[in-house]
Amino acid sequence: MKKNMVYFVLYVVLITELLIVITERDELEEKEHSVRDKMLNSLADSYKRPVLLAIPNRRTDYDVGAKENGGAIVVMTPVGLVSDEEKKEVEFYVDVAPGSKTPSDWPSGGVTSKNGNGVYKLIKTDDGNAQFLAKLSSEGEYSFRAYCKVERKLPSYLPDFLLADLAKRVGEQKVSTSPKEAFQIVAKRQGGVKKQGVEFLF
Repeated sequence: MKKNMVYFVLYVVLITELLIVITERDELEEKEHSVRDKMLNSLADSYKRPVLLAIPNRRTDYDVGAKENGGAIVVMTPVGLVSDEEKKEVEFYVDVAPGSKTPSDWPSGGVTSKNGNGVYKLIKTDDGNAQFLAKLSSEGEYSFRAYCKVERKLPSYLPDFLLADLAKRVGEQKVSTSPKEAFQIVAKRQGGVKKQGVEFLF
């Protein structure tokens, strides 16, 4: 009888421990699902926001007469890109603003990150930003407008089941184009010898 009682107590203890383990596992799974849902919702919200183009320096002064001048540089940063794939494939566009003086040798149709010439070009960086380089040959105030365009792409680092869930939350992927942002380059000949007035006394 005492032996049976010991076995019964051990059985109750074992069942209790098993129930505790199952309860803790269920709680952990519930927390894991909650964290996963929050992460996917946050990513989905990021994809639903519009892509913007930030140009920190709206006015750039450029010295036309400087011999070692590599050109006026305007930095452009897209805001709202989520995946590394988007940062690699985002494209930038710059054109002369309506009503502005057109600089010499400006390509018809403007400058993109896929075209350009020795005078004007857009250089993309590894972090998804771009630099607009302009080697202006004549003085003047030049106004431009820039924007970026990207095809929305989900991050490749997520496993397939999470990608499928994220795709449902985001909806149809499409090309996103930022609003046009204005900036100005003021070209002046600042170097050289200044002419001084001569006064004749009789």
